[in-house]
Amino acid sequence: MSTSTDSPRAPRPRVGRLRRRPGVALLAVGALVALGACSGGDGSAGGDDDVTLTFAWWGDASRAERYEKAIDLYEEKNPHVTIQSSYASFADYWTSRNTEAASGSLPDVFQMDVSYLSQYGGSGQIAALDDFAEDGTIDISTFPENVMPAAKVDGRLVGIPTSTGGIANFFSTGLFDDLGVAVPAGDLTWDQYDDVLSQVGAAGADHDPEVNGSTQYVQILSVFEIWLAQHGKALYTPDGALGFTEADLAEWWQRATPLFADGGFVDPKRAEQLNGADVLGAGVTASELSFYNFLVRFSEGSAGGKFAMLLPPADDTANRGLYLKPSLELSMSATTEHPEEAARFIDFIANDPEVSKEFGLSRGAPISQPALDALEPEGLDKQILDYWEQLAEVAGDTPPPPPEGAGAVEVEFTRIAQDIGFGTTSVDDGVKEFFSTAPGMLG
Repeated sequence: MSTSTDSPRAPRPRVGRLRRRPGVALLAVGALVALGACSGGDGSAGGDDDVTLTFAWWGDASRAERYEKAIDLYEEKNPHVTIQSSYASFADYWTSRNTEAASGSLPDVFQMDVSYLSQYGGSGQIAALDDFAEDGTIDISTFPENVMPAAKVDGRLVGIPTSTGGIANFFSTGLFDDLGVAVPAGDLTWDQYDDVLSQVGAAGADHDPEVNGSTQYVQILSVFEIWLAQHGKALYTPDGALGFTEADLAEWWQRATPLFADGGFVDPKRAEQLNGADVLGAGVTASELSFYNFLVRFSEGSAGGKFAMLLPPADDTANRGLYLKPSLELSMSATTEHPEEAARFIDFIANDPEVSKEFGLSRGAPISQPALDALEPEGLDKQILDYWEQLAEVAGDTPPPPPEGAGAVEVEFTRIAQDIGFGTTSVDDGVKEFFSTAPGMLG
């Protein structure tokens, strides 16, 4: 899920807006919060009603530019408010938020991932937003009810989803044609999908450059979650423990062994040489299980090309294990001195039609009906929305947020799976290592 840390657009000569390179942003957010605390209500920023809010998110330069345009629009409509913004890569972003949480200096508004909602919501570090939803300051009246459990902790609304995401199975149609491998159509079982990846690996061995089937999908916790649900299990139990066994994880990670052997999976050492570029977008692989809104990112990769999207593999199509996941949520610091203004800003980002037009489908499909209705999708956006509609038809209820520590568990899951891919540990040893560390990270 990590994204690029390219710098945002160049600073403009405007008082109150701080444009920062991502590395600087990580160091500066705490200072921005302090500045926000002293700039509102004392007249120092242009009047007793002037307010400064700090806002942080993770993402790449493209997302930064969209957010900055949305901020410009909000400030234009609310001239007494100044938004000071910063962003970072996903991993660095949470390192910074954890540091701020420890010192009580979280940004007034910040982007939230469902994996971290219990950690921040359960400890009282983010504000309950129920009153703002009830009085309409934050309008959630059009949000699908089956998604909202993922926005609550202990029955309190602590995150406002702006969009919903889900996993799609991507296929680079041009590469498949070049390799003489038929682009799949319709439903695939897991074994059938693996067979397609192996066919690509075999055909791509003599291609210049070499083409492999896919990145190592067994390292992606969201994909493992789908597979578990198809087997009647979940990542976590209702009481916050792991919901699967060592045997389950071993079966899952062992799927990688034959695929690394025949080129179905790309060698992690080769992928590492791309310095963070998407292997699918670079034409190194021909398929990937990833979030559907990444279609734009893959299409804008160095290899370009067009992509087909299918639903993820399922051995039983009556039980696909799929749901609509809030791809992004917004939360409010419990210590903000401007809760009313922060709530209005959250509502604006989630519901405003002009903001929706600016983001398009880059965040996933808007959860707000007015935001969704504002879109006139064409090209890639239409392809994304068409897939979202297909996914929404088969999606079940969204589960509640995972327990506190789930974010750290996901990092551990990916790290060990990558170690297996690099050959530095075996599947059996990796499973033992995971079960020796992950349970202690929860709760």
